[in-house]
Amino acid sequence: MGKLLEKYTRPAKTVEFEFPLSGDKLKFNRPSVGQIKTLQEFGGALEGDLSGDVKMAAKVIKMLCVDLKEESEANIRKDIGELEAPDRGALLPFYFELLGITKEDVWESVSRNLQKTTKN
Repeated sequence: MGKLLEKYTRPAKTVEFEFPLSGDKLKFNRPSVGQIKTLQEFGGALEGDLSGDVKMAAKVIKMLCVDLKEESEANIRKDIGELEAPDRGALLPFYFELLGITKEDVWESVSRNLQKTTKN
């Protein structure tokens, strides 16, 4: 059973992302544990940064996107800044989905944190 279970629980190594407005597609590698940790640390350092979402999306693309690994992060940031809002806003939820974090999980965490801050 061990080999069968491994066969059916091993996901594909790449995942396709489609921009909602433009319909353009990019291929992303599934993140390794080390990449997830690096991205979490990077995201934590962006706390309070007004352009943090663009910087985080650029970092995710630089690390995980098959076709854009060779591009500079600054150029990727510039390109993301020029995307229309729905396309730009779809990148981070896609990354969270890769990690297995759903929108409901995020909203639940936000509401829990709001309840803590309003009680004080």
